[in-house]
Amino acid sequence: MKIFKFGGASVKDAEGVKNVTSVLEKVGYKNTLIIVSAMGKTTNALETIIQNYFDKSSELNASVQEIRKYHNQIVLDLFEDEDHEAYFTVNAHFDDLEYFLRSNKSPNYNFVYDQIVSFGEIISSTIVSYYLNEKGLKNNWLDVRNFIKTDTTYRDANVNWEQTQALITKKIEKTNSM
Repeated sequence: MKIFKFGGASVKDAEGVKNVTSVLEKVGYKNTLIIVSAMGKTTNALETIIQNYFDKSSELNASVQEIRKYHNQIVLDLFEDEDHEAYFTVNAHFDDLEYFLRSNKSPNYNFVYDQIVSFGEIISSTIVSYYLNEKGLKNNWLDVRNFIKTDTTYRDANVNWEQTQALITKKIEKTNSM
């Protein structure tokens, strides 16, 4: 199995996502796992959201909308059809982020940090997956939160390797049996 990790600078915009596709077309993508970082400076922007959240800042909504706009522009640059499913899925992720911000009751900064910052990778990997599929590089987007299990040491978690391996193995066996 090949594993590729594309960092935030390499997927900071639509051209970066297109380049990922070119790389995979050149080197091959059969039996490959792709890991994608948050796009550009998204992690920093999500950290601003966290700060605004804890400061109860009036800028909270604006900071979320700024990141949403940034990602929606990338989607619009990648897909000609403004009704493409990628647009709706990315916006659903932002809806989930906003729901978390409205409903969270935990005062634990580290817990909140882990929940919010992870949206950067969730959204970027969603966009990349849709684009790869659009260009004929068939892939399955996986939400890593369903596979990698950790303890509750937020921001410095320990992976439960046994549980994680069992979940991944189960997914691979299910995929191979189809």
